[in-house]
Amino acid sequence: MNTATDPEPRTERAGFDGLFDQWFEPMKRLAFLLGADDPENIAQEAFVRLHDHWPKLADDKVVPYLRKTVVNLSRSRLRHLRVVRRTPREPDRDAASAETLALANRAMWDALATLTRRQRQVVVLRYWLDLDQQAIADTLGVAVGTVKATTHHAMAALRDALEEDK
Repeated sequence: MNTATDPEPRTERAGFDGLFDQWFEPMKRLAFLLGADDPENIAQEAFVRLHDHWPKLADDKVVPYLRKTVVNLSRSRLRHLRVVRRTPREPDRDAASAETLALANRAMWDALATLTRRQRQVVVLRYWLDLDQQAIADTLGVAVGTVKATTHHAMAALRDALEEDK
């Protein structure tokens, strides 16, 4: 039922295709920086879910929805991997991806690996995506104060880890 107050559902394919072209790589990088072992699949799944909700989302809600979906899918993937990794396996001998090599300041990467999951998420969302504290809080579903405290603790941990590396 469409009343005068209901927004007109969005169905234009060109708009979605343009959004995909603009945001797929940034969402893939976000998943990678959050620790996903399959960032391309995470980004693809986020766009599939966005497509399912495309007609109902307002224009200003599309990118935050996409970002939150990538964060949640990355969390789920990491949770799954923790369970899988409890079983001893032969180490993966595949070569590092081009993206890993491009971002491979080894000391920084090692320092990021020492952070907790939440600290890493906050640092990536803040300094890679340049989100403000409110956007980070909305994406992670936490209070702004939690974002501030987590950022403070994460930066202290990074400083300590990088100092040890010298």
